[in-house]
Amino acid sequence: MLERYSHQQLTWIDIVNPTAEEIRAAMEEADIPLTFTDDLTSMTPRTETIAEKGAVKITLDFPIVKRTDINHPHEVKFIATKHHLVTIRFEDIQAIDQFKKDFEVVSLLKRSNQKASGAHLLTTLLLRLYRGLDSKLDYLAGQLQTIDAALFDEREKEMVVEISRAGQRLTAFRQALGAHESALAELYTGIGVAFSKSNQEPVVRINEQYMHLLRRVDRQKQTLVELRETNNSLLTTKQNEVMKTLTIVAFTTFPLTLFASIFGMNAVNMPFIGESYDFWIIVSMMLVVSIGFFAYFKYKRWM
Repeated sequence: MLERYSHQQLTWIDIVNPTAEEIRAAMEEADIPLTFTDDLTSMTPRTETIAEKGAVKITLDFPIVKRTDINHPHEVKFIATKHHLVTIRFEDIQAIDQFKKDFEVVSLLKRSNQKASGAHLLTTLLLRLYRGLDSKLDYLAGQLQTIDAALFDEREKEMVVEISRAGQRLTAFRQALGAHESALAELYTGIGVAFSKSNQEPVVRINEQYMHLLRRVDRQKQTLVELRETNNSLLTTKQNEVMKTLTIVAFTTFPLTLFASIFGMNAVNMPFIGESYDFWIIVSMMLVVSIGFFAYFKYKRWM
C-alpha cells in the first residue's frame, strides 16, 4: 500500500508491503538511484547506509517488545532525495503512523534559514522513532518493577519464568539496537555527501538519543541480573528451610522408630514389658526423648 503526504515542496511516500509497481512509481517520482533498488521489495538481514550525490538510503531494524515474535524486528528502509522521503516497511509501526498525523507541523520542516529537503524529513522521522523506543523501554522497566514486587510475595518459582522472558526481550532489544551503530556513523558521513554538511547536526542528535537508549537497556539488563540473583537466593533459602525441616522431622522420628523396634523385639526379659502400665511407660519415654530433641533444636536455633 502506497500513501503520499506533501508539505510545501516536500513529499513523503510511505509504502507498506511494497509491490513492484509501487516501487517503480516511487523510483520515478522521487528520482531514486538504481543502486538503491536491489532490495526494496523484500526484507534484508542487514543494517546499512549507502549514499551518493543527492540521495541517501539507510536500512534499520527496530526492536519489538510487546509481541511474542521479539526476534523478528521491524525493518524500515529510508530513502531521502532532494524533495522526497520514501519509507518502505513490511508491517505497521505505531511511531510512523503517529508521525503521519504530525507531518504538517514538524518543526524541522519550518526552518526559515535553510531550504528544506528530504534529508530534514529523514532526520526528523528517525529522531521520532528513536524517541519512541524510550516508551518501549518504559514498558520493560515496568515489567522489572512487577518482578521486583513479586519476589517477596512468595512467588519465586513463577518469577523464574518471568525473569527469563524479560531477559529474552532485553537481549533481543539490545541486539537489534546494537546493529544501528555503524549505520548511524555512515549516515553522518553519507548525509553530508548526499546533501550538505549542515544536515549532519541532526544526525548528531539522533546518535545522542541512540546512545541514551543503549545506556538505558544496559542498566535494565544489570537490574535484571540483580533480580535473578535475588530470586535465586530466595529460592535457595526456601529450599534450605524445607530441607532443614525435613531433617529435623527425620531426626525426631528416628528415636521413636528405634524405641518401637527395640520393644517390638521377640526377646525374653524385655524391660517394662508385662508390667503394669508398660505401654504408657514406653510412650512416655518416647515423648520425653522427642521433647528433648525439640528443646535441643530450639537451643541451637535450628528451628
